[in-house]
Amino acid sequence: MLPKWDKTFSVHNAKIDEQHKKLFELAGKVEYLIDKPVYKDEIKNLLAEFFNYMKDHFYEEERYMELIKYPDIETHKKIHKHIIQSMIELIKNIKSTNDLKEKLYLAVKKWLLEHILYEDMKVEQYRRSSLASEDDKEVSFEEEGDEELENAVYLYICKCSGAIHDVPFGILEKIKLQGKKFKCKKCREALEFYKVYSEGF
Repeated sequence: MLPKWDKTFSVHNAKIDEQHKKLFELAGKVEYLIDKPVYKDEIKNLLAEFFNYMKDHFYEEERYMELIKYPDIETHKKIHKHIIQSMIELIKNIKSTNDLKEKLYLAVKKWLLEHILYEDMKVEQYRRSSLASEDDKEVSFEEEGDEELENAVYLYICKCSGAIHDVPFGILEKIKLQGKKFKCKKCREALEFYKVYSEGF
């Protein structure tokens, strides 16, 4: 049984999280149909929806990784290309409706478990590991704020050459409203506001 999305899978970026939720939802539809009698067109439509949404998500995710200067971005991009190619091969080699259902389920399960639950969480671990509070305590990313404001991407810089930190809305509130300071774990310098992206990235 495929897992359902919950906060443990959050990358603390509202847009990416919403896309992941949608992909979990589509994966759930695939799982539901695996043991049900369905028309070939029905499963093909679901495959097309999943494939198109996946491509859009990969594009947005790569833009986000570029923004935060994720060091392993090229490896991540290769994984995206491999997944897309695998889906194309799946579409090309359909033999029957049952064959399509089985192959699609296995592809979705493998991709969902290995990519979102592992590779994408590595991006979040990188972002999380780069921040420290003024007193060196671990930074909590669990606080949420206004949904509209959360959809923005708040970028801060430090003294590290080319480094950019994506600061979650909960941390932004602490900086602005409570006057708290956060620093880069690497250079030990306080973060300085760089810019905000309020629509997409």
